[in-house]
Amino acid sequence: MDSLTHIVLGAATGQVVLGKKLGNKALVWGAIAGSLPDFDAFITPLLHPVDALLFHRGPSHAIVFAAVAAPILGYIASKVHRDNLLKQWSFMAFIAILMHSTIDIFNTYGTALLLPFNDARLAFDSMGIIDFILLLPIVVLLILLLFKSHASLIRQELAFAILIYTSLFVGFSVANKLRIERKIMEQLDVQKIDYTRLKTAPLPLTNFLWLAIAEDSTGYHFGYISNFDKHTVEFSYIKRNEHLLGDLDQNDKIKDLKRFTDGFFMVEQRADSSLWMHDLRFGSMGFNDEDWFVFSFEIGGTSQEVTVSRAKPNRKFSIGTAAKYWQRLTKDL
Repeated sequence: MDSLTHIVLGAATGQVVLGKKLGNKALVWGAIAGSLPDFDAFITPLLHPVDALLFHRGPSHAIVFAAVAAPILGYIASKVHRDNLLKQWSFMAFIAILMHSTIDIFNTYGTALLLPFNDARLAFDSMGIIDFILLLPIVVLLILLLFKSHASLIRQELAFAILIYTSLFVGFSVANKLRIERKIMEQLDVQKIDYTRLKTAPLPLTNFLWLAIAEDSTGYHFGYISNFDKHTVEFSYIKRNEHLLGDLDQNDKIKDLKRFTDGFFMVEQRADSSLWMHDLRFGSMGFNDEDWFVFSFEIGGTSQEVTVSRAKPNRKFSIGTAAKYWQRLTKDL
């Protein structure tokens, strides 16, 4: 999820666990704990581009990390405030860190929650990285909370409301994903499109607009679907072109790239002979923009010494982008 969502959830956790005793101190340390897993972003620029992809939401998002980092953070907080609440600080930090990692698995990126025992990157694909239907209400609740006395019951109730609303929203996102997938499978059947795998994932901003990718032996049928659509889903087709990788396909970095994309990728050779691999799992806010990929990698070198560089996506959100988004979301209303 986005950083602000993690901060709010961490602060709410701090209030629930220690807010009655420590007031805003608990909120601050809860926010720090709730943000701690994403501190891996300070390390990823030092790594190989492919290693950086897998390091983010890797070790720092594992349950083991929460178990190790929580008592350390609890010890620091206890020393800073010179109290005897080490166990309480540690418990609060553990819950806030684990909540961060747990909610991240509902995104598409992939979270290695079970490291070092299992390197599977869990991704339920039911929530966008940022979703205003989740974010705005919990931010408002946190602001209201800050204006209440730390000893007041309403402050505690507002903190619980943040956590309960978030839990309900996560549940809604899963139910909505299942509903969207049923509609997509019906559309694929009606249009007589054969496929071996299906992936659905929400676009940013709301849970009501989704990307659907149906894989077959040579490529992918992809299209966008809104919760409010009443007409046939329009699918386009994109070839995988895996053969363009040639001998590079045997390199470990290329294998790691494929694992990162969960196998939903395509390869492109451009007019200047440059070779690119695109991750297809993230939808475009531009819809008809041909260069809609969030993660794109230029590949070169040999099978022994491959070079990989990541292109920075154009993800600027403008009035024009917002208008396209709104038009697609409400097309059939």
